[in-house]
This record gives sequence, C-alpha cells and structure tokens, in this order.
Amino acid sequence: MRLFVVTLLCFSLNGPIWAQDGPFSIEGLALRNARLLVAGVAFGFGTYAEELSATGLPGLYCAPNDVVINGNYLWELAEAELDGDHALATVATTVLQRLQMLYPCAP
Repeated sequence: MRLFVVTLLCFSLNGPIWAQDGPFSIEGLALRNARLLVAGVAFGFGTYAEELSATGLPGLYCAPNDVVINGNYLWELAEAELDGDHALATVATTVLQRLQMLYPCAP
C-alpha cells in the first residue's frame, strides 16, 4: 500500500500525464512524461505478474531474478524496437512481446 501511495504522489508531482492522449516519441524525450508513462507500464506488468504468481497461473514472462524489469529497461526495449511516434498501447504491447521473447516461461 505504501508503494502505491508513493507512486501516486510521484505521478501527481510530475504534472498532468493523463492529459497526454496523443502518441509520444520513442526517439529522445519528445514528451516530458514519456519515461514516466513507460515506468507505469513496468509497474503494471510487475503487479500483474505478482497476482498471477499468487494464484499459480503462468506468468506473462519469466525473467531471471537478476533482471530488473523497470521503466528504464522497458524504455530501452521500446527504443530498440520502435522508431518515431507511437501510442502508449503500442509501446506496451511491443515491450511485452519482447519480454516474452527474451524470457519465455517453461511449458
């Protein structure tokens, strides 16, 4: 719960990210909030992975313990896969597919 409150506080202090409904550029920092949005995607992936693990369901991906899936890591994956402007949903889908390819779960 404390992590959730801190995350919300960080979002509120960084300006109105919900107002960014257009695509953002993966090349550089065209929008000030682009990395923060991708960090939110990483947080969502992590939260969902914990829920899947708690219920015994297969994970979205199976990264080794020494790999930290955070916003910076997802940003690097997105930069490697995408060029130009893309919607957040496209970025999230692309990095999830890349994570699944890099860290497949055993059948």
